[in-house]
Amino acid sequence: MAKYKIAWLPGDGIGVDVLDAARIVLEKTQLDAEYIPGDIGWEFWCKEGDAFPARTVELLKNVDAAMFGAITSKPVKAANAELAPALQGKGL
Repeated sequence: MAKYKIAWLPGDGIGVDVLDAARIVLEKTQLDAEYIPGDIGWEFWCKEGDAFPARTVELLKNVDAAMFGAITSKPVKAANAELAPALQGKGL
């Protein structure tokens, strides 16, 4: 069992690249860690109407640290237009 649990939250765009590079560095240090993926960002806003789902909050309560890449957003009207149809206009 790994000594540390780290939430892995790449998010959107450059965040994925940033955390890919961070992982290389962390592996070179031989850090005894388990990297646990978490959901955050634009993809989850579009699918679920929530860029920071409750399951991610719960994940963060149960880890030693988190690595966060980056997220993006759009103005409210543009963001609402990209939500799944069932979520549009709900004020999420």
